[in-house]
Amino acid sequence: MGILRVHDLTSPPYISTDPSLNVHKISDSDQFVIVGSDGLFDFFSNDEAVQLVESYILRNPFGDPAKFLIEQLVARAADSAGFSMEELMNVPDGRRRKYHDDVTVIVIILGMNQRTSKASICT
Repeated sequence: MGILRVHDLTSPPYISTDPSLNVHKISDSDQFVIVGSDGLFDFFSNDEAVQLVESYILRNPFGDPAKFLIEQLVARAADSAGFSMEELMNVPDGRRRKYHDDVTVIVIILGMNQRTSKASICT
């Protein structure tokens, strides 16, 4: 079990069992909720993720905004690594972790068009 031994507790990798929690009372003006793992927010700020989903839903009201966010993340990860998306996706699992974390995204559409979309990508 030596691979699990952490020598320096002041720097990553480490795991916290404390969840990150925000409370927001849903109002009539709220259109959707994005639930994403930290891998999503390594590449997008909250505002960027909201803008991407909002513009996607306007263009594709019945599309899959969670899958769209994953696609945008992979494009951004590939660009920052100097790869095309295809080159990044051809990096073997396990080694791709060097370029992006595992990511899970759930988008819950509120209002009249209530539905949920979910997508994930593993490294």
